[in-house]
Amino acid sequence: LGVSAIGKIGPTYSQNYRDLENYYDALARNELPIMRGLELNADDLVRRAIIQALMCHFELSKESFNVAYLIDFDRYFAAEMPELEDYAREGLLELSPQWITVTPKGRMLIRNICMVFDKYLRTKQEHARYSKVI
Repeated sequence: LGVSAIGKIGPTYSQNYRDLENYYDALARNELPIMRGLELNADDLVRRAIIQALMCHFELSKESFNVAYLIDFDRYFAAEMPELEDYAREGLLELSPQWITVTPKGRMLIRNICMVFDKYLRTKQEHARYSKVI
């Protein structure tokens, strides 16, 4: 609610206009002041749930994701596992066959840990590295 607000309804995100003029113009036309929106795909939903679980509870059950999203967690996130293992070696995570648990030391860096699962951020970083090479 409000200028530049981001909302979540079901499998979508929307962002309101960032400036007061467009925001109030849309309201005056009896329209929602939405500037842009995004519909999430199945992969986005899994990743959103993982990030939410880690940020809110500092742990997740791989099996619960296997059941809820019909995936094999370790296979589905095979590309992310080396980075998670690095965090585990640093004492920020505990990895087991069934759980990912953020340690008290890792809680201060929870955003960094969750970035492992953010494919859009990863894509931007890979693009930036490619652009720097060129």
